[in-house]
Parts: sequence; structure tokens; C-alpha cells
Amino acid sequence: MARGDEGKKRTRMSPAARREQFIALGRDLVKRVSAEKVSIESVAQAAGVSRALVFHYFASKQEFHVALAQAQADELLSVVQPDPAIAEPVEVLRASMNAYLDFVTENRHAYTAFLRGTAAADPQMRRIVDTTRSRIAAMIQERTVVFADWTPTAELAVRGWFAFVDEIALIWLDGSRLTRAEVLDLAVESLLALAPVTGAVDDVRTADGAPR
Repeated sequence: MARGDEGKKRTRMSPAARREQFIALGRDLVKRVSAEKVSIESVAQAAGVSRALVFHYFASKQEFHVALAQAQADELLSVVQPDPAIAEPVEVLRASMNAYLDFVTENRHAYTAFLRGTAAADPQMRRIVDTTRSRIAAMIQERTVVFADWTPTAELAVRGWFAFVDEIALIWLDGSRLTRAEVLDLAVESLLALAPVTGAVDDVRTADGAPR
């Protein structure tokens, strides 16, 4: 033992903590480079451990990327969770969509690769996308009350709407001339415009068209 290490004890991370460390490092890397460049080797190097140790927790690069995608989905669900301090339905929706745009801007490399690359080809990734959209649809219904009756048609409409929001967000990040405020308005207003088509609408606007 080196003299400077005398009296020091190595602390062993629990399996759960070590796994979370690798996922966190992977998520940090994917904010700076494209997802396909985030390898087991790069994560091991960032963690200061052997490649074999990372493979002890993830059997393959694909399994690791699925874990990254799930962590990203969990964070997205957390950030778009409606703020209980906001009462007005339209403002609840606007706040959630504002948080969503913050999230995709910060995670643009990972989110773009997730939706336009691996999610289209991998069943596990596809399930994560579908489950996330379903849960976001349920959250929107619970707090914004845009739909008075949560019918299968209404649920399908909101899930489809969020897929639309994903696409316009990615186009905007690719260099659309729309401002962030215009993208936010488009996301909010498109859901309000879609709601009457389902036949299950709660009037969230006043007679003059303004939010209640």
C-alpha cells in the first residue's frame, strides 16, 4: 500500500449503485456524442473500471442502450409531470410541454437517435416509446381535463398527438425557423384543436376562445 493510502479504506459500491453509475455516465456521454458512439468501452473508461466489469452488469451494448432509453423515459415522465400548483387546465398543459421542450433540447442527441433510429427497429425500444406515450397521455387526461370522457378514441388521439409533438420537436431541433415559443404554442393548440374530433370534450375555453 502506498504511504498516501495508509488508513484509507476502499468502499465497494452495491450492485444497484454501480449499475446506476454506468447508466448515469452513459447518459452524460450521449449528451455530447451520438448514441451509437457510446460504447461499453467508453463507459468503462469514464467510470475508471474494466470493460469486463461493465459487461458484468450489461450483457451487450444493446442491453446497455435499452437501459439508457428506459432511464431517459423515466426522466421525461418526471419532468412533464403536471405541476399541482397550477390550476388552469390549459396552463397545466403548457407547463408540461414547456418542460418537455427543455428536456429534448438538453438531450437532443439521445432523443433523436432513440426516436428515429433504434426505436424503429428494436422491439424493446418500441415498447419503451409506446409505454411512455401511454403514461403521458394518462397524466395529461388526469390533470388537464381536456377530455370529459376518457374513451379509447380519446386515449388514441392523445397518444397520436404526442407522437406528433415528438416529430415537430425533432424537426425544430434540426433547424426549423420556428421559435421555441411558436413550437410550444403549436404543441398546446394542436391538442386543443384535436379534442372536439373525439366527441369527448370538456370545455376548457371561454366563449371568446381564451383559456378558462
